Formats: sequence, structure tokens, C-alpha cells
Amino acid sequence: MAQRVLGSTADLLGLRAQLETLVAAGEHAQVIATLFEILERVMRDHSDLAARYTTMLRGMYRSKSERISAAQLALFFAQLPANEPIKPPDEPEPPPAPEPPPEPVDGNDGKPPAGSQKPAKPKHGGRKPLPPSMRREIVKVPVPEDELRCCDAEKKLIGTRVRITIEYRPGEAYAREEHAEVRACAICESNVTTAPTTAPPIEGARPGPGMLAQIVTSKNSDAVPLERQSKILARGGAPIAPSTLGDWYARAADLVEPLWRALRDDTLARYLLSLDDTGLPVRDAAHARGIKRGHIWTYLGDRGEVAFCEYTPDWKGTWPQTTLADFRGQVIQSDGYAGLAPIFARPNAPRRAGCMDHARRPFVKALDAGDARAAVVVSVLSEIYAVEAQARADGVDFNELHRRRQRDSRPLVDRLHLIIGDLAGRATPKSPLGKAVTYAVNQWSTLIVFLDDPRVPLSNAHVERQQRRTAIGRKNFLFAGSDDGARRFAILHTLIVNCDLVGAPPFEYLRDIFQRLADDWPMARIRELLPAAWLADQRRQQQQPDRAADPVDDVVAAAA
Repeated sequence: MAQRVLGSTADLLGLRAQLETLVAAGEHAQVIATLFEILERVMRDHSDLAARYTTMLRGMYRSKSERISAAQLALFFAQLPANEPIKPPDEPEPPPAPEPPPEPVDGNDGKPPAGSQKPAKPKHGGRKPLPPSMRREIVKVPVPEDELRCCDAEKKLIGTRVRITIEYRPGEAYAREEHAEVRACAICESNVTTAPTTAPPIEGARPGPGMLAQIVTSKNSDAVPLERQSKILARGGAPIAPSTLGDWYARAADLVEPLWRALRDDTLARYLLSLDDTGLPVRDAAHARGIKRGHIWTYLGDRGEVAFCEYTPDWKGTWPQTTLADFRGQVIQSDGYAGLAPIFARPNAPRRAGCMDHARRPFVKALDAGDARAAVVVSVLSEIYAVEAQARADGVDFNELHRRRQRDSRPLVDRLHLIIGDLAGRATPKSPLGKAVTYAVNQWSTLIVFLDDPRVPLSNAHVERQQRRTAIGRKNFLFAGSDDGARRFAILHTLIVNCDLVGAPPFEYLRDIFQRLADDWPMARIRELLPAAWLADQRRQQQQPDRAADPVDDVVAAAA
């Protein structure tokens, strides 16, 4: 009876007639049971719709941050009934109240006695110095001629006063012409020799290494679509069609593909591999809407020391399974994506670690839906995260981190296990809280891996942070033009992600490697062009002793 879909007035009339028939037959218990089943279903549907509605409103008008203050948690704890078997954590004792100020002494009007020190004023942050990498344009300003002399003699230069102004000149695309000499023998008029010109990164095309670096950096790092870049270049006096920029972008990806392969091999050889994906719409004429949902996968090795990105045309598990078949490490960290399950069923399979962020997020959604019982779980999780944050702030090594996790985190995790186990028997399975509990129970064995392995982080957030550029770019350029275009996007994005991980400036890095690759850089030394190796080489060059500087320049630099 309760399986009837109540979607129209006719359904209600039919249900009423059936219930009246049961009442006439004396089946009162059956009538009550049926009504309660219907009521439970309506309440469950209502709760689900309310949660979805709240999530939509939060996505439209509220911050997407999942942080919940202690005051908010206290409000949820106040909503828990007195007989709730799950008790909120004990509140810490309030700090002692500050002592009242001393009474003013008669005759001094409350002023400090003579000879006492005044309280130090709080120091405010001063103006930050300009980075040494910023180009300096030094303009020497002489004293006016009518003020240059005194006592019938020219005033002596005793120093300079420096005033620094930060200026801006719009990006400029310019034409670089190389006029190569062509020489021949003046006697025999033969033996012609032509001076060698700089090799172009793309044979038969005009972009130099700086132009290619700007196109890639703007699209992959700054999420600026090629069409918008074309308009920016046109404002600077270089009208270049978006289709031409697209051709150059594709050729740039083909040029650096050996670097992508080297980064892929390095990442898959690490002890820990963390991975996640994000959607990327791709134009597809065969699709009903003309656009399908592709995926950009990000793989990080050893907490983000090296990484690579990969494109897949759909979300089937066979794609990451094929990639991870080359993994030579020990631990793979991800969310609960079922497509990875066959990897861990193989002989000598790596260990699977879960993501605590993915376990926490559904409980936060349950709180947003108004279920105060989730506040206890979120509170305990906050304490677990606090242990990790303190360890990062203290800069501890793996041994000390393991000791802290055993001493501080394990009791919290054990308590969390009991709380979730109790909720599993009381939360409605299809409610927001029920879904959160189900995920945590199913992933529990992977969520606690971090306790015994200090090399495994608590969550997969370091991967999600690297996917923000793709998410922003998805909103800006809307879709990739083809599967090949999305694949090339992933190749170039790999270099941008690794520049971010090691702290290398992406534009300078790309400009340099595009020129080196154009100069037939040997493939046997391709790893010297990876972002980490390139940055180390740049720092070594900067540490070499510079030539002796001009004394006047030293005075100006010291004053600056």
C-alpha cells in the first residue's frame, strides 16, 4: 500500500477508498501501519528535498568554506535532546578573567607614577620591501641649476634620497627581426656564408618562446581563454586570431610532451600517490547536447613533490586502472571512487588510503540540513584536524608526527568510531546524516591508514587545491574543443602544476625551456628541464659571484 506514488488527486481518492474498505473490514492495525509508512516516506522525501534546497542556496549565496566555528557547534549541541546517547565533547574551562586595573592614586588622576616606564606600543607591520626579481628603472634626478651653487662653489654630492614608485606598462607583443648577414668571397664570388638565426620553437610559425610562454601561462595558470587573449593582444597592437593562438597552443603541447612523460614516470615511482579528478566539458558532435563531460585527473607524488595531469573522455575506472598499473609505490590515496577497487584486488596490491575531507563533507551537509546529531562528529573531526595543524606549525619530522598521531589522534579516532557506529543504527539511511554515516562506515579502513603511516596525509586536499585552476578555467573557457585539445591541456597543465609545487615562476620557466627545446635539446638530458631541476639550476647561477658593480650603482642600490 505504501508503495503507491501519491502524485495526483486521483491517487489520494483511491488510497482513501482502500483505507475505508480496510476500516469497514475491521483491519484497524493495517490502516495505522499503512498511514505510518506513508508518513515516514513523505518525511524522508521532505528531508531530502530540504537538504538539496539548502545545498543549492548555500552554493548560490554562501561561502563554500566548510569551516564551522565553535559557536555554531554550540548552537547545534543545544538542540540535542537531554537523553541523546552521544554526548558533545566537554567544553574547555574558560580562561581566568583579567585582573581589574589598579585604583587611581589620589593626586595623580590615574597617571602612572613618575619614573615608571610607559607600556610599549604595539608594532604595526611596515611596508613590505619590493621583491628583488622586480625590474628596476633608475632615474637620476639632479638638483636644479639655480640651487646647485653656494658660496661661489658647486655643492658637494653627499648622497641620494630614493623615492620608489610602482609603475605598470601593459604587456607588449613586438616583432623581433633578425637580419642575418650573408657573405661571399669578393674574389671568386662564391663560398656564400649565412649567419645562423635563432631556431624557432615551432618550425614554420612566428611565435617566439616568450609568446608561447605567455599563451600557456595565461590559459593554464590564469584561466584566460584564447579568444580573450586575442583581444588583449589586439589592444597592444598585435592582432592575432584566436584560431592561430589555438594552433600555437597545440604545437606547444606537442613540444613539451617528453617533459610530461618524464614527470609521469617520476610521479608513479613515488612511495605515496594521491589522486582526484574534476570534470571538463568537451565538444563532441556525437553527443546529444553537443558537449560531453570529460575528466582531468591530477596525480601527486609524496604529498606534492611531483605531479602530472591526464585527460580521460569519461569516468570509467579503466582509465585510472591503466595508469596505475605502472605505479611502483606502496600507498594510493583517493576518495571512495569505486573505479579504483580492481587495483587493490590484484596480488601484491598497494595499500589504499582514504580522504578525511570526503568523510567530513557529508556531515557538514547534514548540519546544513538541520540535523544537530552531526555536530558531535564534526566537533571530534575538528580536534583531529587540530593535531595535524599543530604538527605542521611545529615543523615536525615523520617520527614525531607518528608519535603525536598515536598519542593524540588515535583516542579521537576511536571515539569517532563509536559515535558513527551509534548513529549507524539510528539515522535514516537516505537522509543526509544517513548518507554521511554510510560513507564513513564503508571507507573506515582507508580513513585510519594515516594513523600508522606518517607519510600519508590526513586528507586529499593537496590534490583538490591543484584542481582549482581547472575549475576556474572551466567557467571561463566553458569547454575544450576536442579530446585532443583536452589531452594537450592536461600536458601543459602538468608543467604549471609542477611550477606551483616547487615555486618556479611559470612564465620564465616556459620561455626558457621552449627556447632550449627549439635548440635541439638532447632527449637524454630531458630531466634537466623539469621544473624542480630547472629552478635548482637557476638558483645556482644566481649564487655565483657577480662582476664588480659600479660604485655609483652601489650607492643607489643601498639607498633603495
